[in-house]
Amino acid sequence: MQSGPSVPAAPPVPASAMASPLDGVTLLLKRIEAEALAALDAAPLLPDALWRIMPGTPSAWVILAQGLLVAGAVLAVYLLTGHLLRHRRQRAGAARSAFAGITRVTGLDALVVLAATVTGRFLLVRVLGIEPGTSTFPSDLTTGLIRWLLLLTLLYILFQPTMRRLRLVAVDDHGARKAVWQFGIIFAVGHLHNALLGAAQRMGLPLPSLRLISWIVALCMALAALRLLRNLGRHGLPMLTRLLASGMVLLLFSFWIWGWMELDFDLYRGAVGMIVILLLAVALDRALAVSIRDSRKPEIMRRFFVVRVVVDALAAALLVRIVIQFWWRDVFGGFTPEAWLSFTHRLTFASFILVLAVTLSAVIHVWTEAKLTPGEAGPGSDPSDDRMARLTTVLPILRFVAIGVIGVVFLLVALSTLGIDTTPLLAGASIVGLAISFGSQTLVKDIVSGVFYMLDDVFRLGETIEAAGRCGRLEQINLRSVRLRDQSGRVHTIPLGELGTVTNHSRRLVHVTVEVPFATLPGQAGMTRFRRNAVAALRSEPTIHAAIVGDIAVIRVDPQDDTGGSIGFGFDMVAPAIERVPPLVRHLIEEVAEESRMTGSPGPASVSVAELPVAPPADMPAAAPDAATVAVPLTAKPSAAAP
Repeated sequence: MQSGPSVPAAPPVPASAMASPLDGVTLLLKRIEAEALAALDAAPLLPDALWRIMPGTPSAWVILAQGLLVAGAVLAVYLLTGHLLRHRRQRAGAARSAFAGITRVTGLDALVVLAATVTGRFLLVRVLGIEPGTSTFPSDLTTGLIRWLLLLTLLYILFQPTMRRLRLVAVDDHGARKAVWQFGIIFAVGHLHNALLGAAQRMGLPLPSLRLISWIVALCMALAALRLLRNLGRHGLPMLTRLLASGMVLLLFSFWIWGWMELDFDLYRGAVGMIVILLLAVALDRALAVSIRDSRKPEIMRRFFVVRVVVDALAAALLVRIVIQFWWRDVFGGFTPEAWLSFTHRLTFASFILVLAVTLSAVIHVWTEAKLTPGEAGPGSDPSDDRMARLTTVLPILRFVAIGVIGVVFLLVALSTLGIDTTPLLAGASIVGLAISFGSQTLVKDIVSGVFYMLDDVFRLGETIEAAGRCGRLEQINLRSVRLRDQSGRVHTIPLGELGTVTNHSRRLVHVTVEVPFATLPGQAGMTRFRRNAVAALRSEPTIHAAIVGDIAVIRVDPQDDTGGSIGFGFDMVAPAIERVPPLVRHLIEEVAEESRMTGSPGPASVSVAELPVAPPADMPAAAPDAATVAVPLTAKPSAAAP
């Protein structure tokens, strides 16, 4: 059942007959009763009516033979082309990328259908001389056969009986084979009965007999499809998919019956077009989902995600256009031809705006996910833990705000393009926002406090903080609250406006001491040159410079005997950087000692780390700096060259 036969148009219904919804329902029930009684009256006369239209002339038999020969040739070309391409199809299905495999297999299946279509058109136009669009039995039968082959190809794409990896519907192998062949038989019966009804109508079969035959065939097809969907549930087909497919079957059956009652199949054709577009979109969406599942590289997965979102948005826009064009315009007469010509341009631009908004939102989501995903650390590279922690804290909030702004702005632009006045919406939104601002001052306080906490980098995800009388590990940061998990495993949700003073236990300081031993200490000039070059090297390294807090102290240890002395450097740094900075510090100090050509045979540098006390004891005075300790100010510009 793809398109209704050419039937005369029904007379218009008087406006007085549809005075109220109740009258409309009553009229519909009476119409259904009258059609059912007419069908029952036509049932006894059906055999005699069919006998009278049987081909009795040589020309009728010639037309029947021509239709069968063309259909047989089309089917033979389809089978032969599929047989020749079977090995290529198997190799295409074995591609490493699931999306590439599905695309190649679909292309080969489409090539097979294209060969059959070209064959049928050549035989009809060039051999039989039938003009395109002419309604004859050979053309109707060939067109129905080609449509059936297209539906069969779509079934193969969805179920893939021989390629489980590329299967887009969640069924087992037996269920896939059963679905393809039984749905194929149901569709074949529908297209064949459509071609035969057209021929019977041209040969004079009465309209009541046509309706009765079509209703019986449609009822048998609908019952067979519902039974098959129920059986596929035993082979793994999800319940939601079965319910949606059953709804589509009942919808098509209802519109087909209504088409014969009103002698107008616009509703049915619109439903068929919408369902075909929906199936194609679902097939492409599932293909991308399978590709995302089988992909191993995060970059490819993110690209497929963006493509999947764009495809779903385009499918939704196309479905909306079909609903408006086939139903609201053609069936209910909602637009005049002049108004539709103007509206279709606005609808296209509004659809483009909304698809662009969805695309930008998907790109922003993918970009933030890429930034939040740690990269693989290569040899000699230092992972930026601090930067990743800050991004993990700030980016989810920025993503939420950016996607929200894009959605609101682009939606208003699309509504304005369609001719909808957005001034009341803006005014209403302003009033609602003002009411919320007055009635939810605490909420505004929480959001504003959170913004400044993020700007000041007070805390990050994964750090241990103490605020509002609670202490724990920071697990989640929302727009208006944070979640802390204490040592006992309890989760505390604290509004951002009530945090107050925040104590960050993850940013404590440690004291780092670097010591370079010398067999014999160099002179004062060599000591000064080495000290300045070493401090300059430490300050010039971004990772070390960002971790150091305060000044770098240079300590000279004079020898107490003939064993030599050492030159040391002491500074404070944040604790999270302690895992990656000491090896780099040791490497830089040894490199400076080698480049400075120090006398006294400097040995390998040693780095020691000591925890700093939380607070100095109250009874201990501050220690005066030793005479051999030189403090290098934090604001001093390091010099790479020796004086």
